[in-house]
Amino acid sequence: MRDELTDLLERADLALASCTGVIEDRVLDPLIGAVRAVRTRLAYPDELMVVALSGGTGSGKSSLFNVLAGEELVDVGGMRPTTSHAAAAIPSSAGDSVAGYLDRLGIGERHVYEGMGLCLLDLPDTDSVETEHRHQVDVLLPLVDVVVWVTDPEKYRDARLHEEYLAPMGRYSEQLVIVLNQIDRLNATELDDVLVDLETALDEDRLADVVVVPIATAPPSGPPIGIDELRTVLEDKHGNRHTLYSKLLTDLAETSGSLSEEAGSGLDFDARANVVLAEAVSALTEDRNAEAGDILTGFLDALAVDAGGRTGEKLKSIAADIPAHMLRIENRLPPERPDRRRGLFRRRHPGPGAAPDRVSLARMLLSEAAIRPARAVLARRALAVASVAEFALEVEETRRRAGLRHREMS
Repeated sequence: MRDELTDLLERADLALASCTGVIEDRVLDPLIGAVRAVRTRLAYPDELMVVALSGGTGSGKSSLFNVLAGEELVDVGGMRPTTSHAAAAIPSSAGDSVAGYLDRLGIGERHVYEGMGLCLLDLPDTDSVETEHRHQVDVLLPLVDVVVWVTDPEKYRDARLHEEYLAPMGRYSEQLVIVLNQIDRLNATELDDVLVDLETALDEDRLADVVVVPIATAPPSGPPIGIDELRTVLEDKHGNRHTLYSKLLTDLAETSGSLSEEAGSGLDFDARANVVLAEAVSALTEDRNAEAGDILTGFLDALAVDAGGRTGEKLKSIAADIPAHMLRIENRLPPERPDRRRGLFRRRHPGPGAAPDRVSLARMLLSEAAIRPARAVLARRALAVASVAEFALEVEETRRRAGLRHREMS
């Protein structure tokens, strides 16, 4: 799968190169970000799985971080009541293989521990009043293999948790584990009720398949509860290559598909051009020359807004030249023939019997001034959209093959 992803990255680079300066940056940015995330993931070995611990203040993320590492790596008491910056716990067997990756993520606090082949990240609190803390979480979550979301009996139904974080992760259910911490505060009946209610909320978030693990990292007495079960879940995901890469393929598929749809929508050039050209020809042949120019200019300006980027700028340049073109067209267009039945009065509505050559010439001249140049400018944009569409199909085919292999191995 690593080789297939590497090949897809090369194809993505070609598709993006064809779009540069043609498609708006805001439309390209999601796919650029997804490609960057894949490259970031491929910067460290498959043998290592990056697991982010996320959650709100007081949920017990840092306690779980220490328990999974098997030693006190970060403070969890009064000295560190909230997590203000991300920290990493790196298994000693990984050596420096993730140093560059952590540099990219901007994680400076790093600890080495003896244990599973998991690189653990203790993320800032998602409900922090500090905007920067929440921003760190939003940036880091898309760049990890698995997210362990830690909640507790009081906050598991928090609207913000579900609306802003869990529901949007519905397409990444394989990469998500929900941990209900502090179950030592509940009796057996209460725990059952909370778990049923939590599962109902996850169903509403389209996360019905997500594993929920009840734990207690710091019970009043005895060892932590449920940690072995959580380790088993993480080890299963660690051993499943499909899980590690399905998120990356999903990101590439969704962003390339959205780019293809958005970049290819809103133009419908030929249909719009035919209508506009007919209106402009009618105005020009009825001696409403200024109106004919305004019709073409308005069409090109609207098209420029839809296309955006350098394509839009070129279309606006064509629109700016329309007044000069109209002067030349007026000089080249012969006067309308007098109607023999009405002396020197001109027919208001030219038809097949009234100067068909003049109508045809008007159509040709207006087309040369606006429609053909616009079509030529949009030709490169069409190629860019086609390139992205082809890439999106390749990603979907890769996902299909990966899914088949996964089902065969299962």
